[in-house]
Amino acid sequence: MNVKCEYCDGYFDDQLETCPNCGGTNEHIRRVSNDIPKTIDELKAYCAANKVPLQQMHFHIGEDYKGAKAFGIYRNGEDVIVYKNKADGSRAVRYQGSDEAYAVNEIYQKLRSEYANHKAANTGKMRPPSSSQPQRQNSRRKKKKGLDSSFIIGILIVAIVVIGMTAVAMLVDKDGYYNYRGTHYYLQGSNWYEYDDDDNEWIPSSKPTDNISDYFESTYYESDYEFTNFRDSDYYEEPSYSSDSSSWDDDDDWDSWDSGSDWDWDSGSDWDSDW
Repeated sequence: MNVKCEYCDGYFDDQLETCPNCGGTNEHIRRVSNDIPKTIDELKAYCAANKVPLQQMHFHIGEDYKGAKAFGIYRNGEDVIVYKNKADGSRAVRYQGSDEAYAVNEIYQKLRSEYANHKAANTGKMRPPSSSQPQRQNSRRKKKKGLDSSFIIGILIVAIVVIGMTAVAMLVDKDGYYNYRGTHYYLQGSNWYEYDDDDNEWIPSSKPTDNISDYFESTYYESDYEFTNFRDSDYYEEPSYSSDSSSWDDDDDWDSWDSGSDWDWDSGSDWDSDW
């Protein structure tokens, strides 16, 4: 799944830690801590305890909502489905599979992201600029007429760092499924695995070719694939998440959900995108 870079507006795979176009940090990267809900019921309880305005935010936890402009998660048999209904009523499925914790984390992170978007969209309305602000802005403009050499050097250093990060990112193969000359492969971290059609199982392998990125298929498992989900194999390992992962109580964005009672909840959401 591609996401939009918050720095250069380019699109890249959401599992990369940095944007390959500009080197910016991927703010959408999945991070899970032990405190984040693991089941739909836990997420419901969390939202109720924190007075999360699910209705205003157009979130439906545990419900296959059919209306337009909605995010949701629900269980359908063995599968857990995370979805978004766009403004025109069409549905984009973010995840469908048996990993409930993964699915819940997807909708949880989107809930946080949407809240942040609404907060940013409503900040200007809650805090109108004072009448003296234009004068301060004019004075700052006068000071910025001349650019000293230290400022120019700083810009050059930043540009060099960004170019270097971009070059490194472009050399990194994406985790996920590959199809090379009819044989299916999966990359997990730095380890390659090949699908054995005879025994219907994944086995350790070496990198099939140097230009393997040309044969990338998908980050996620698709139901029509003619091989088993790598996540169900003995070799799959849950990602080790960093210690700065989000928890329920340690982020300022979650201090007071009901503080946005006067917000315009229809602002801050892009209902035409897939996610």
